[in-house]
Amino acid sequence: MNKKIYWNSLRFVLPLCIIGLVVIFLMYNKPHKNFEESQPEFTIGSKDLIILYQNNSNNANNRYLDKILLLTGVVTDIEENLIILDNGLVCTLDPSQVITKNIRLGNTISIKGRCIGYDDLLEEIRIDHSFIMKNPQP
Repeated sequence: MNKKIYWNSLRFVLPLCIIGLVVIFLMYNKPHKNFEESQPEFTIGSKDLIILYQNNSNNANNRYLDKILLLTGVVTDIEENLIILDNGLVCTLDPSQVITKNIRLGNTISIKGRCIGYDDLLEEIRIDHSFIMKNPQP
């Protein structure tokens, strides 16, 4: 009797374990999102986005968090792998991107990237996987 219960439960549990392991394997190995080829979900000026986050960060997070944005703004600082637009939008460039000598302080540029949130302490909006979309304007 005990062997019969054992085999019946094994017949039920073993397929569930195998299915669970397959699902975990597929989820772990799913391909990453290609940010370069993805289309922006919102197009907005960097100053407008900064104002929206400063006025109500919860509403702005509900709308823009983890979304691909196309942002246009004035370059206010340049570092090795990031560009700061309008003193409040920190764009971390994708590793494939290189800051050229054409991009200078005061230029207006468009950047596409994923919004990863707002830092209340520094009052900065963080954008990662950023791509420079067009030539800067003088």
